[in-house]
Amino acid sequence: MEDIHKFIERVKGDIQDGKSDEEIFQSLQTLLGKDPETDEKVTELLVSTPDAKIAKLLGRMLGVSKEKKVQKIIKRSLYRLKSRGITIEEGFLGERKPILHPLKAEPPKGYASAIDFLGQRLLLLVSPRVGRGWTVMQGVISDSQGLVDFSGEEMNRKEFTGFFEKLQEKILFPIVEMEPSYVAFLYAQAYRLTLEKRMTPPQGYLLLKSEIEGIKKECEKPLIYLFLQADKIAGDDWILGRAENLLKNDLFSGWRIEEDQIRPYADAVWEAEESKIVLNQAQKEARFQEIYLGALSALFSEERRFLYRRRLEEMAYVLFKLGRDEEAKISLAVAINLEKPLNLIQPDPFLFQLVVKSIFVLLAQAYEKKTKELSLIVKP
Repeated sequence: MEDIHKFIERVKGDIQDGKSDEEIFQSLQTLLGKDPETDEKVTELLVSTPDAKIAKLLGRMLGVSKEKKVQKIIKRSLYRLKSRGITIEEGFLGERKPILHPLKAEPPKGYASAIDFLGQRLLLLVSPRVGRGWTVMQGVISDSQGLVDFSGEEMNRKEFTGFFEKLQEKILFPIVEMEPSYVAFLYAQAYRLTLEKRMTPPQGYLLLKSEIEGIKKECEKPLIYLFLQADKIAGDDWILGRAENLLKNDLFSGWRIEEDQIRPYADAVWEAEESKIVLNQAQKEARFQEIYLGALSALFSEERRFLYRRRLEEMAYVLFKLGRDEEAKISLAVAINLEKPLNLIQPDPFLFQLVVKSIFVLLAQAYEKKTKELSLIVKP
């Protein structure tokens, strides 16, 4: 036993002399592994010196020892050193991770519908709660009015699945997944617009505003630019050449200019058609073209063109998420083209067709009304 004491003193001297861990352990190994009692005594003597190198030596001993009793003593010694402020390398103590891990919240989810002719769309933002289901925020936003409607409700997974299925059946437009931070960004934009319009935001939004702000990320450009290469699309004349057909797309079929804005031009076309002045077809067409261009010039200021550009960018994203890539490219091409100043000699094909379509929707309604009135006249 006396030899062990001397050996340990020599080990401590080697530590003070700055010898490496490897050299000291090689020397120590000549004493270890002969019998458990010797190993236990070596461990107890070493731990009396609180030093980081002693901790490393004990860690190496733990790695080579095969006796469970010795392993237990070494671990206890390491814990003693740790309690005295000595850093113990990770893994030496073999700490077990807790069986029960803290619950982690699922990431938020976002959804958005297509946009109607008024610039309105439905947004959904789902914020999971740890162990408490989900907070489901649904709202209707308008790019000209701000927050139209908003509500928040707590749901579990099953309730949300049922709610989402019914929602898809109820609304006319498809709903696509959208980056939740971008959905929150759109909500925040709509909220700011509501305040600018001096309107009162929905109470439900105010209650959940901080949560929405926590999910939101500021975005310089609409989301579609992360998926489509704008520079290639903008320079593709073939894609832009299909712009006038965009309004035939099912998602754009309901797009038209608001009645109060287009009504004067529809009335002008009706008057030209019903005029008592005899005009040949070419003269009528010239008059119609004059009315269309007048509407285009009056209704599409730079501010309003920007509004339609954003609508088309957002619609391009919806089309892209639906797997309709070519139509998405056309929508984005039309949006980019709206950056250009209005040109009445070569009018934007999309806006021109939108004017014509909107006028003829009202003319069709007027013609149907006139036909019904004539049918009610009782002939003598």
